[in-house]
Amino acid sequence: MYVYALKLLRTRDYTTARLRQKVEARFGSVPQQLIEQLLNKNFLNDRRFAENYVARRRERGRTALHEELTSNGVAPEIIDDVLSQTAWPSLREAVAAKMIDWKLRAPLQSRDAARLFRALLRLGYDEDAIREEIDQLHEK
Repeated sequence: MYVYALKLLRTRDYTTARLRQKVEARFGSVPQQLIEQLLNKNFLNDRRFAENYVARRRERGRTALHEELTSNGVAPEIIDDVLSQTAWPSLREAVAAKMIDWKLRAPLQSRDAARLFRALLRLGYDEDAIREEIDQLHEK
């Protein structure tokens, strides 16, 4: 079991919960000693997993990342800590980046404004703040 766990961890990071699931699927049950040994040697580290996950997927937004990390079995206090340490772009910067990516210009057509609204909402920005920002684009 230990060799199998090391083989899995060699290719990428896993959370404690995900590694336990993988090993259980192969061998049935996982002794707590195995998990503790991997934790003590720092082969298994939920905080490192969360930091790497957020660094690779920062464009997904705070809300989406929170849900994904929760589904991966990361403890809520680790998630909150890692997400609070991450520098997130302001709403204005996110709007500007999306408009450049999508080659949009102000004033926006209603279809483009709705598309932009949905994209920013998925990134975790506040609905009212998004509406205000899009309204300001219409005024330009």
